[in-house]
This record gives sequence, C-alpha cells and structure tokens, in this order.
Amino acid sequence: MSRTYQQSKTLYYTRLRVAKDDAFFIYFTFESNEGLCFFSTADESLKGAYRDIDVRCPIEAKENLKALIARLQTEMRLDVLVEEEIIDS
Repeated sequence: MSRTYQQSKTLYYTRLRVAKDDAFFIYFTFESNEGLCFFSTADESLKGAYRDIDVRCPIEAKENLKALIARLQTEMRLDVLVEEEIIDS
C-alpha cells in the first residue's frame, strides 16, 4: 500500500535552479498543473542571474512532479539542487 500525505504528513521537497529568464515558464507550468505542488522563490536567488525555486508536494504526487521536472529538463537547463522527503510542520 502506498503512503499518503494524510497517513504520514510526508512531503516531497526539491530545490530547483533555473535561469532567471526561464523562471516564468517554470512558474506558469506549476500553476497550470493546479493542485500538483506549491512553490516559492528562495529570497537569496533574487539578485542573481538564476532563480532557486523551492517546490513541495504531497508524497503521493512525488512521481508525477518528478516526471514533470524531467520533461521540463528536456526544454531548458533545470538543475535539481536538493531532493528529500520531509515531514510537514
């Protein structure tokens, strides 16, 4: 039986790095997949030529989010800086 957020309060967390000029497309793509994940831009990346984007989703959506990220990586440089499962607080 697969884990669910309701059972475990577990989230999949990843930090992505993308060029500043491509960030809008990442934001648009995540928003158009409504309910898949929630995301925010790391403040420390706002002055650079890139954006670090913190992305979280319920554990049961992990594979769908990873597949979406892999698809986006075929279109642009999108680096996965961190990947882990965390307990929601």
